[in-house]
Amino acid sequence: MKPEIANEIDEIIQQINSVLQSKALPAKLAEYSDQYPEMAKLVERLLALREFTFALSEGDLSQTMNLRGYWPGALKALQANLRHLTWQTSMVAAGDYSQRVDFMGDFSHAFNTMTIRLKAATENEQKYIAELERQQAATRESERKYRLIAENTDDVIWLLDHEMVIRYISPSIERLLGFTPGEVEGKPISQTPLPFFQVVFQSSTIELLTAAGTRRPVIVECEQRCKDRKMIWLESTVNAAQNSSGEMIGFTGVTRNITKRKKAESLLYQAYERTKKRDFFNQLAARNDCNDTEVLEWGWRDKIYVPKDFSLFFLSMDTLPGDEDSMYRKQQMMDALVDQLNRKERTNAWETARGVGIITPALADAARKQKELAAAADYMKYISMYLPDTPVYIGTANYSDGWANFANRLKNAATAIRIGRQVWPHQRIYHYEDCGIYQVLAPFAATDEAAAYITQRIGPLMAHPDLLETLEKLLSGLSFKEIGAQMYLHHKTIQLRKQRIEQLLNVSLDSYEVRMALSSALQLMKIVKAN
Repeated sequence: MKPEIANEIDEIIQQINSVLQSKALPAKLAEYSDQYPEMAKLVERLLALREFTFALSEGDLSQTMNLRGYWPGALKALQANLRHLTWQTSMVAAGDYSQRVDFMGDFSHAFNTMTIRLKAATENEQKYIAELERQQAATRESERKYRLIAENTDDVIWLLDHEMVIRYISPSIERLLGFTPGEVEGKPISQTPLPFFQVVFQSSTIELLTAAGTRRPVIVECEQRCKDRKMIWLESTVNAAQNSSGEMIGFTGVTRNITKRKKAESLLYQAYERTKKRDFFNQLAARNDCNDTEVLEWGWRDKIYVPKDFSLFFLSMDTLPGDEDSMYRKQQMMDALVDQLNRKERTNAWETARGVGIITPALADAARKQKELAAAADYMKYISMYLPDTPVYIGTANYSDGWANFANRLKNAATAIRIGRQVWPHQRIYHYEDCGIYQVLAPFAATDEAAAYITQRIGPLMAHPDLLETLEKLLSGLSFKEIGAQMYLHHKTIQLRKQRIEQLLNVSLDSYEVRMALSSALQLMKIVKAN
């Protein structure tokens, strides 16, 4: 080979090698390409391969190449695999972790491991999110239920921190006491219009709640004034509030209105005390042989104060109509009256079959009777405040030392009312010791002989009330003129009536024995009517 040809071949090889090694094209490449057409085709293919390869290296998978053969085929296969890998990656990014690569050696293993772990991580994340959403939903539902309960229950739910500041109080506080949550929340309990908190959180309460190992609630009852000045009874159940670590963070509690329950308890207690006193004194009233020592011991046993010396009163009321409803109302009124009397200082009152018995300590001094009448007047005034429209009468028993004559004294007090209402109808307070001859006549008036005696002595006058009235005036010792003036009649009319009475009774009113017998019959008639 000629040296010139060899040199030219080397030159052409260098030109082609420059195409593969340098970005810039050699200066003589165009000259040789024009000179050798086959070389021009080779250069063209090399440039196409170089451009296609450069695009692949830059990540541009959109290029196309029209060359065929082993090398272009390999590059096209690489481009296709990269395009498929790109699509698989986008699918993984979209959450499809089933994609696998099996044509890139270690990269395939790393890719496949990545998708497997991503799938596991995503599944764990989904499980965590699902559990978190479930817990959040449960929390929201729980909060909704608690809020629903707190906003609709009549009980007041509250939360205090460890510095005794009200952090939460349910809206029901406005229905219970008239104050809104905004008026008390965020304030220490000592600066709120709710003093029941200070009663609830006495030192003893806090000691019980904070004692080690104590988880039992503390229940406190107290009265609270409402915003409208009304007083009600409250019951508060208090617990120590703890966080998840068991540390005490304050106090929780529920407060409710127990006014009705307290009233029911009070009524029950009053009914018990009322029944106890009624049974105690009515048992004593059934006998006249009571021993002072026994009575005092029985009173101590039943927790009833019984003085050794006492004044005894009997209280009677005009009855209501006897229908069932009025009997119930009467019993209610009687119970209220007995309870009210027992609230009075130094007073024991109880219901009897026909009225109310009352005893109060007394001293047998010279002014004893005046004191008893003054006490009766005081009881009358006291009772009239509660029963202003009900006529009430009070009879005072005779005095007797001790309890030996208790039953008779109670009967005498009742008798004083029966006699007094007939003899002194303008009064309402009577003392047995003022009844005079009526004290003797009263026991006899309860017998059948009394009615026979009255009929025998003044029976013919029963049909003539004007003659009975005239007879009573004549027996009082008044003159005809005085009687006529009192009855607005002429004195001769009174004289004629006297003659008519003597004619009907076939007696002479000038006889002392006749006058005494007729007077006794008239007094007996009054007592019998009173019975």
